[in-house]
Amino acid sequence: MIASIGYERGMVDRERRCQHVLIYGPPGAGKLTVARFLADGYSMRLLDNHLSVDAALRLFDFGTPEFADVVERIRVILLQAAARAGLDVVSTFVYAHLVDDDHLARLIAASERAGARVTLVQLSPSTEALKARVAASSRAGTSKITDPAVLGRIMVEFDLRTPARHDDLVIDNTSLPALAVAQLVANHVGLAGIQRRDDR
Repeated sequence: MIASIGYERGMVDRERRCQHVLIYGPPGAGKLTVARFLADGYSMRLLDNHLSVDAALRLFDFGTPEFADVVERIRVILLQAAARAGLDVVSTFVYAHLVDDDHLARLIAASERAGARVTLVQLSPSTEALKARVAASSRAGTSKITDPAVLGRIMVEFDLRTPARHDDLVIDNTSLPALAVAQLVANHVGLAGIQRRDDR
């Protein structure tokens, strides 16, 4: 049934290279909030970090090799399929310097080899802001980190501050609203905003 629906490859604009934006940063950095603004305002498809994590947690414990393998496979398959379909995508990711380099490289390769242009964006608010955000009531009932003490231990154990690449767009969003961050990202990438009826 799914195969019979498919999509029309001929409808994709092959003259335009699709944009894949990967937003990374520590837990509580505001990655998903910014990604939602990009998806809503710039017609991007959203693949948040917890889409793959939550699926893997149905079978495997967090941090096990099996868990990591499933998470990566889901992300790679979705990014490849999106790039082949010419879809602009914004995805989120908690990146630990050196630890996640190979995983990140495979995600980038999945997009680029299928024709997408990849831009990496690091959100880097202050540690105080991170602790306040992880304790927010909006995170309750999710698989996200909600305990500032747990966040503190993770920040000590892993380097979540060093950018993945020297040319990544790094944004200190300690006091910058998520919408403003999304606009900075869109301008950097060259995304065209959606023309809404009330903007005309």
